Amino acid sequence: MARPYGSASALEQRRRQAVKAVHAGDKVKDVARITGVHARTVFRWLELAHKPEGLAAKPHPGPSTRLNPAQQRQLEGMLLQGPKAHGWSNDLWTTRRVADLIRRQFGVSLHHDHVGRFLHKVLRWSPQKPRKKARERDEAAIAHWQGVIFPEIVQAAGERDAHVVFLDESGFMLTPTVRRTWAPTAQTPVHECFDRRDRISAISAITVSPQRSRLNFSKRPTWCSFLESSRVSLAARSR
Repeated sequence: MARPYGSASALEQRRRQAVKAVHAGDKVKDVARITGVHARTVFRWLELAHKPEGLAAKPHPGPSTRLNPAQQRQLEGMLLQGPKAHGWSNDLWTTRRVADLIRRQFGVSLHHDHVGRFLHKVLRWSPQKPRKKARERDEAAIAHWQGVIFPEIVQAAGERDAHVVFLDESGFMLTPTVRRTWAPTAQTPVHECFDRRDRISAISAITVSPQRSRLNFSKRPTWCSFLESSRVSLAARSR
């Protein structure tokens, strides 16, 4: 028998409403007609109502995967190799690409929606936003700095009783951030805001004391430094 249309929670609510109507005095045949089921189904619901969680929602488990455990392990190994190893131009897995890989490797055609459920429930994978990694990175130089140069800097700072300062500069655009909102279809809302294209550059530093072994944080917008230096210069000229 085919599963009736509707979510598990909606079907549970229908069963409970039917049982409640019969208990309120409605006839079984009338409840069955309104609900769209046979009278025997209503009698079965009445029996299940006496059991704990007898009318509870039972989500459909969905279709079983057509890949055996060995094929599942093989597929995960191929996925870990990355899309480039299988002919794609970048290292981004999509459900359509995975479905194409399964079809090519195992001769099994799966819908990309089912592939997404398979990846989540069977392989314990999830859609994620990759972290960016600069192509210009020199991993050997980074390892050398971390393992050789930086320890020498820390040792020299300790001998001189000096602070180690980690300094960096960053820019902040003053362009307003507009978040998403719900609105009628084809009626884009208008949000009034300042349309500025200015930018503030800020310089920040983290200092490490060799004696206290404690981090300190200081920050200073560079435009403030420019204003202060300009005031000092004007004051000197006025004298």
